[in-house]
This record gives sequence, structure tokens and C-alpha cells, in this order.
Amino acid sequence: MISISVKIKKLIMIVAIFMAVMPSVIVFSPPKAQAHCCSQYYQCVQCISQSRARVASEWSKTIQQVNQFTTDEFIAHREWIVAILWEDNILPALMMMADQFSAVAMQQTQAIGSFFDAKHQLETQRVLQTVRARAHKDYHPSAGICEFGTSVRSLAASERKSELNAHVMSQRSQDRQLGNANVAAASGPDADYNNRLEQYKEKFCDPKDNNAGLDLLCKHAGGLGAAKNERKNKDIDFARTVEYPWTLNIDFTDSNLTAEEEEVMALASNLYGHDVFQRISPPDKLKTGSESEKGAQSVYLDSRAFLAKRSVAENSFNAITSMKSAGTKGSRDFLEAILKELGVKDTGAAPNDILRMLGMDEANNEIGPSYYAQMEVLTKKIYQNPDFYTNLYDKPANVDRKRVAMQAIGLMQKFDLFKSYLRNEANLSVLLELAVVDLQNEIENELSSQPQN
Repeated sequence: MISISVKIKKLIMIVAIFMAVMPSVIVFSPPKAQAHCCSQYYQCVQCISQSRARVASEWSKTIQQVNQFTTDEFIAHREWIVAILWEDNILPALMMMADQFSAVAMQQTQAIGSFFDAKHQLETQRVLQTVRARAHKDYHPSAGICEFGTSVRSLAASERKSELNAHVMSQRSQDRQLGNANVAAASGPDADYNNRLEQYKEKFCDPKDNNAGLDLLCKHAGGLGAAKNERKNKDIDFARTVEYPWTLNIDFTDSNLTAEEEEVMALASNLYGHDVFQRISPPDKLKTGSESEKGAQSVYLDSRAFLAKRSVAENSFNAITSMKSAGTKGSRDFLEAILKELGVKDTGAAPNDILRMLGMDEANNEIGPSYYAQMEVLTKKIYQNPDFYTNLYDKPANVDRKRVAMQAIGLMQKFDLFKSYLRNEANLSVLLELAVVDLQNEIENELSSQPQN
């Protein structure tokens, strides 16, 4: 409405200017007589002046009248749309249409009501039959789901046992490096070398090494070299000692020293801390006092810092080894059955092939599969059996149960990966610390060399 008023105002202004200019056009038309020229010119000028004064005085009144007229017309148009077009014509038509639709809908409802009754009756019967059939299916678990339940037996106990073995291995390495009492390296490197050398001669020495030139070195009171060929060089062979077996007969909760325990500890001694620290003797040098005693204290603290960094790396070895330490026997028979289904047969050798694959001792029935062996079956071997996939053609409830069991096993495996990532992160942190230690020492030396104010 505002834009229309502006346009009307512009139109009125144009008309007023036109009316003001027209007399001047008329004035400059050719005169009929020369004598009346001055009289006509005076009249024209007077007319123009009067027109301008009249336009100026009537302009506001004209604008008011035009605005009032336009407003009245729009109000009349609005009343016509609401009262005549909508209320008198469209609204009654819509109301009658709604009444007709309601009547037709009621008529159709009456027609199909009987069909609804029959439909509900048949659906109720079908639901009852479906529930009955589903109950028969869902409450009959298959043998496939039982394989997960039996294979996971004693898994938590085996994991906890492996954590304890890792702690014992870490403590044993720390005692050896620090020269704790009642250990072979208590008095220093010489005693440690002699003890390890005697162990090497009797348990791990192969006279054929060094171009068959180790006869003198491997000779001991009991003979020449290792008594068992399968133990030769196992103190340096990580693949045969740790990597290949699924289960190691390692249990530091008892007082019995097994061959696997001896081999793993010998391998750890060669990998971490081959040279132990010299023992500070006499112990009085560690007392506070003279400069030499303070120097001995500094050396001892440096050695402890070195051992702390080394223990981070050795922790990965202890974790891997302990995961393969013997667990409880709760799932031993069931894992043997799974391997039999995979086609592993007993060739008559001792121990038999199945127990050799699981890494267990046939003569000792108390030894159970390790945490690593159980996870190897649960996360890999069990899916290599074709029967696992044919058994998926089963009741939907049993398939869902298997899916949940697989998700639970996957979570355990991811948590093992998470712990491995944490160990890797710790190793990287120590490597970074070792990379910047020289720079740190330079900065500390520069700061200490600055004059004190």
C-alpha cells in the first residue's frame, strides 16, 4: 500500500507540473497582433504565478485525498474477500463437502467392518502359532554355541596366572641386575658369567657350533654338550623357545624348575643385561660424606636409571612369554576335541601331535593350555573348521548367540592389542628420552657453568 501511495504522489506531481507549464506554452504561441504583445505577456506571467501558488497551496490537500481514497478502496476490497467471497461462497461449499466425505466414510466403514473381524481372528491364530514355533526354536541351543562356552573355560584364570608369571620374571631380572642376595649375580659379573657358562655347557651347548670347535668349551663333568638335542641353543633361539610353542610349562607359583623355565630365564639373561653392573665394594662407599662416596652414590643412581629404562623393553618380552605360560586345565579336553575335528591326528609319537600343538605335557595332566593357546583357538582355529559355517544354517536365536560370543572374544582380543599398544608406547617414550639425553646433559652443563650471582 505504501508503494501505491508513492506512485500516486509522483503521478499527481507530474500532473501539477504539467498544469503549471501549459500556460507558458500557450503564452509563447504566436500573437495575433503586435500591439497586444505586452498585455498578453503580462497576463501569462500572472497566470503562471497564480498556478504555482495554487499548486503549492492545494498540494497537501490533494495528497491527503488520494491517500484516503486508496485506503478506503483497499478496506472495501478486504471486506469483499472475507464477507462475500469466503463466508458467502467458499466456506459453505467446503462445509458441505466435509459432510459428504464423512457420510461416505461411515458407509465404507460399515462395509469393511466384517472383514476386519475376520482379519483379526486369523491374525490372532497366526500369532499364537508363530510364538509356539519360535519357542520351540529359541529354547534349543545348538552344539556350535556350546563350543564357545567350553573353549573359554578357565580363560580368566589362565590370564591371571600369566600376569603373575610376568611379574615374577620382572622381579627375577631386577634382582639379578641389582645383585640381590641369594642370586647367582649377587657378587658381580664374574659370578654371573661363571654360573651362566656352566649352565650353557650342560644344557644348551652344541659342540658342532664354531665349525665343530667347541669340544673343549662344551665339556663338563656329565659329558660333552647338552644332554638333549632339542635343547641345544635354546638360550639364544627366540623362535623355538618362545615364538613357536603355544604353551610353555612355566609356573612360578611352585618350587619346581622346569626345562622351559630354565630356557626362558637363560634367554632373558642373554637378551637383557648380558653384563651386570659391578658391585660397589665395600658398602661403606655408599655412605654420605667424602667426594668419593658421593661419586659412588651418583654411579649407583645412574645404574638404577639405566635399569629402569631397560625394564620397559624387557616388559614386552615378559608379557609375551607369560601369555604362553601354562594355565589351568579347565578347557584342555575341549581344545583337544576341536583340534581333532580340524584333522590333527595322533601319530604315536610322545607327546602326541595334539598335545604338541597345544604345547602341553602328556605326562602331566595338571598342565592346562595357556592363555595364548586358548585365544589362538577361539580367534582363529575354530573358524578353520568347515562345520562352523555349515552350522550357521541354524535357528536365528543360535546364530545371534554365536554372534554375541564372537563379539565378546573380539573385545578380549582388542584389549590384548590395547595392552600391546601401551607397551609399544612406553618403549617409544624411552627411546625418545634416550635420544634427547645428550642434549639435556649439554644444557645442564651450560647452566651449571654459569657464574652464580
